[in-house]
Amino acid sequence: MSKRAVVVGVNDYSAQASLPPGWSVGNLSCCVADVQSMQDLLRSAFLFDQVDVLTDAAATRDAIIAAIQAMLTASGPGDVACFAYSGHGGRFPADPANPGRYYEAIIPASGSPVTDLDIFSLADQLDQSVVNFTLILDSCYSGGIHEDTPDSTIRSAGYSSDYVQACVSDMGTVIPCGVALPPGSSALDGNVSNVVGQGNGVVCSVDDNKSLIPVSKTTVIAACRYDEEAMEQNGHGALTQGFLDSINQSNPTVTYLELIDQLRDDMQNKLAVTQTPTLLGQENRQGLPVLAPWDTSA
Repeated sequence: MSKRAVVVGVNDYSAQASLPPGWSVGNLSCCVADVQSMQDLLRSAFLFDQVDVLTDAAATRDAIIAAIQAMLTASGPGDVACFAYSGHGGRFPADPANPGRYYEAIIPASGSPVTDLDIFSLADQLDQSVVNFTLILDSCYSGGIHEDTPDSTIRSAGYSSDYVQACVSDMGTVIPCGVALPPGSSALDGNVSNVVGQGNGVVCSVDDNKSLIPVSKTTVIAACRYDEEAMEQNGHGALTQGFLDSINQSNPTVTYLELIDQLRDDMQNKLAVTQTPTLLGQENRQGLPVLAPWDTSA
């Protein structure tokens, strides 16, 4: 059994020139610190054998794709693969054949965004029952919504007024980044409604019954719901800080469901941020220990 991880953090977006029309991003402050802490935690608490790190200029689209590809290609029965990302996210229609279907994406330091379609193409090689592929994504996708403050920064692209209006007009389905949904699947169709623009972002109602997907080959710990912001403050992204707090206060044998409960409690009562960490992906793995080899009987 081997445990491998790819950990990516981007503070410096000054070289990012491949954004979709209507998007804008500024620099962040805490993503590289997130990477350093996550690398230490994966090695010390979860006993990962290999942790590959990409930060700032090294975290190009091509480098991220290649690192995940190499990690998954090397993974076999009983292995654990983890991709952790801290940085900006965004959401855009990437499939002309499905109008109204929007894909969440992470934004590399340079190169075009990495969408769930990319994650699917990488994860499709995996046998669903033998490799635990977990993604920890400390970013958000709904737009800036509110302005940054001196004490906190939002980890999402800001959207132009025209882009916000386009979302309001036709967005009916959101494919979360990392669930690796097959392109033809209708499992998440119609999972958002009541879409409205708010500042330079988009808010909506979310169907929580459409979050765990039998066909998914991944498990995703997301920083927030579709319509919320992921914040950074006090030196870390809120999700990363909550993850560090939860593991340090409990133990690495906590289950995914227990971890999400702990993260939500930490956000509300300790970090005082209005974001709701969310579990997405494989519906039959939520009661198993975080970043542990799969029990193939599940």
